[in-house]
Amino acid sequence: MKTQFSLILLSSLSFLLVPFAQADSSFATTMKERLPEVIKAKGEGTVGEGVDGFLHIRIDDASAELEKLVASENKDRKALFASIAKKTEGKAEASDVAAKFAKAMVGKGKK
Repeated sequence: MKTQFSLILLSSLSFLLVPFAQADSSFATTMKERLPEVIKAKGEGTVGEGVDGFLHIRIDDASAELEKLVASENKDRKALFASIAKKTEGKAEASDVAAKFAKAMVGKGKK
């Protein structure tokens, strides 16, 4: 069962990872640089993954720094999803890509 789950997750992620590697390097680079901060905020429970593929603040008294982190990450994710969708030549919309990304993140336990 665990192997089957891993295969399903791997196939879901492959849809995202290949285009991500080929994505516009400007937002891909900033997302990579920002990743440790995003992981830290997720670990603290101040942000989480939404079913829409974007980060969401989970606390009422978020700092300006946290709001900026989430806004920057979501701006780059939006560009990433659009870039990947464009590469599908009309077979997927950015919202479809975002939904697959969200499913993959939930499957990895990164809520």
